Amino acid sequence: MKIIAAAASALVLAIIGLTAASAAAGTRPPAIEHFEAMSTNPVSAVATLVARGPLTIGGTVNLETGHAVLPGGTLTLAHHQVHGSSTFSSRTCLATLTSSGTYRITGGTGRYRHVRGRGSYRLAAYAVVAKAHGKCAANVAPYAQETLLTASGPIQG
Repeated sequence: MKIIAAAASALVLAIIGLTAASAAAGTRPPAIEHFEAMSTNPVSAVATLVARGPLTIGGTVNLETGHAVLPGGTLTLAHHQVHGSSTFSSRTCLATLTSSGTYRITGGTGRYRHVRGRGSYRLAAYAVVAKAHGKCAANVAPYAQETLLTASGPIQG
């Protein structure tokens, strides 16, 4: 009887151990996605997008609307700005814009229809306009511009 009780106890402990191991394996931490978007086009809000993480894919994103076009579907991101500032140097004709805050994925199509997530972002943009008669030109497109957006956060789906 003692042998049967010991074997039963060992079996129960083994089952509990397997159940705990299975539960631990099923509760992985959320996967982190890193997004980077870059543009040097002074007249378009569309930037090249690279996602690194579970998606690891490239495409484009409209920095004004948050609509990303990727192979096999789209993602839509909404943002909430927490901090933002801009400066302009009349000596160098350099405009600087910085912004930071949070974002969330509000929808997707195709391969990305079930993707959800949120995180934080940082944006930095620089533009240089030409000088005319010693002054920065007004109401003209910059002759040099760069915009860099970085964002990261957990995703699922």
